[in-house]
Amino acid sequence: MRHVELACQILLAVVFGWSAVSKLASREAFRRFGRSIEPLTGGGTWPAAALCAAEALVPPLVVVAPPVGFGLAAGLVAVLTAGVAVVLRRGLAVRCRCFGGGEADLGTRHVVRNLALLGVAALGLAAAVLPGGAGIDGPGVLLAAGIEGPGVLLAAGVALLAAALVIRFDDVADLFGQ
Repeated sequence: MRHVELACQILLAVVFGWSAVSKLASREAFRRFGRSIEPLTGGGTWPAAALCAAEALVPPLVVVAPPVGFGLAAGLVAVLTAGVAVVLRRGLAVRCRCFGGGEADLGTRHVVRNLALLGVAALGLAAAVLPGGAGIDGPGVLLAAGIEGPGVLLAAGVALLAAALVIRFDDVADLFGQ
């Protein structure tokens, strides 16, 4: 189970880290993100700042306190998915600024992507709390976690590939005409 937990940690750390950094990379990037969520929040800087702060907390938490990090990731993805659902239900044209300057409008495919991320968070949480996982007191760090060898490389490779696909999701979907 530790390899599954490790893969979920890496995937979520990279995805949420990239998402936070892309929104905080410049004032303009943050403004674009803030404007994209205005139809849901009514404006103001604090909702965008709160979302960015939560995203920035996921990477360190999935490493040092896996159950807490996985729980935060799941909660954040649930909130974001609900936001996409509201946008779709209202028929709004809102740009996906999940990873910075995307030009695609939010759509059903973003709900599917988010549900997959929610599944990863749930799987990681289960792996962390079940016997053999890091648990609430254990570190989720590679060598300190007691896992080694080819399984680590496989888990890391799969997680990094999956993270890249999530981050470039709109490009991949466009490639296949979705």
